[in-house]
Amino acid sequence: MGHQAPIHMEILYGLGCYKRMNLHSIPRKYYIIGGILTILLIPLIVARIYLGVWLLEYVNRTLNNIEGYKASVESINIDLYRGAYRINHIKIRKKVGNIPTPFIDIDTADLSIQWTALFHGRIVSSLDLIKPTLNFAVNKSGTAAQTGANVDWTKPIKDLAPIDINHVTFEQGKLTYQDFSATPKVDIYIHNMSGELFNLRNVVDKAQPLPSKITLKGDSIGGGALRIGGKMNILKPVPDMDIAAQLENVNLRALNDYSNAYAAIDIRQGNLSVYSEIAVKNNHVSGYVKPIATNIALIDLRKSANPVKVVWESVVSVVIEIFTNHNKEQFATKIPLEGNLDDINTDTWSAIGGIIHNAFVSALKKGVDGAIKSNIVSGPK
Repeated sequence: MGHQAPIHMEILYGLGCYKRMNLHSIPRKYYIIGGILTILLIPLIVARIYLGVWLLEYVNRTLNNIEGYKASVESINIDLYRGAYRINHIKIRKKVGNIPTPFIDIDTADLSIQWTALFHGRIVSSLDLIKPTLNFAVNKSGTAAQTGANVDWTKPIKDLAPIDINHVTFEQGKLTYQDFSATPKVDIYIHNMSGELFNLRNVVDKAQPLPSKITLKGDSIGGGALRIGGKMNILKPVPDMDIAAQLENVNLRALNDYSNAYAAIDIRQGNLSVYSEIAVKNNHVSGYVKPIATNIALIDLRKSANPVKVVWESVVSVVIEIFTNHNKEQFATKIPLEGNLDDINTDTWSAIGGIIHNAFVSALKKGVDGAIKSNIVSGPK
């Protein structure tokens, strides 16, 4: 056998020949085309980078136009191939009152074209929210509250969306109420929230009076489970809707800070479920709220060092004991709601009558009643 070069030398030699062969075999016109494409791509890349900077400034400016609130956005990502952009780390705070927590805190908001709607002859968009948090709060001095009232929140949404939003989803959401002025501090919440609103722009069936569907679920403080379902007509200035909601099996001990701060009551045991149906038609509201508490027991009064609290909790214990349905071990009522959106009436006597009916006539049933018949209402699924 003759002498052979090492294998790595043969590979290098082969690659060198391949490169020389390909470089010399490429026609000149392809060099020219490549150069032209490079020249065209450079301004596109620069334009895309500048678009992100301009869009970040625009979003910050738009959100800071919300009356009474200040906002900040960390960054924006643009996905041209999806027709989308993502807004990262949105925080919106109330300007006055020195409230420690932002009103709105969203990790990511992704706005993109909803391609399926093109088959229905409309160009609309989808909005996906990741880790959105909404914080209702009272400041430490009790002089200012953060509720979002008296603000047109649809305006900044419309300004930020290049086309109408038809579909909204959110996941890992949270809803809180915090009172920093209360002793102890009140902090109740619903977390692990996810939900969906679709057909907001009525692109599928215009014959439906309530074309938009909403579904929502989450977990509350105390291990409760929240479910909301219903339909809406979001196209009206004041949306018509039929909504059913249920919050079940909340451990009342988890609400002790709330009950202690506002009612001076400590709870040793018990569970709470709340059921509600709400119908809104032409700004008129009808519905009810049905709270049902079971197996309630207050803290051992003999361990309390406050005589006033002992007397008060004794009175509350007697009232609960008298008006508890002992077959079901539940204290419950049904509170009717009626009136315009800006002036909803609650009938106190009906609420008292509900307590008496539950205790001495028949126990109120858990679950939504299906009592709102103005439009389609179905219980949460």
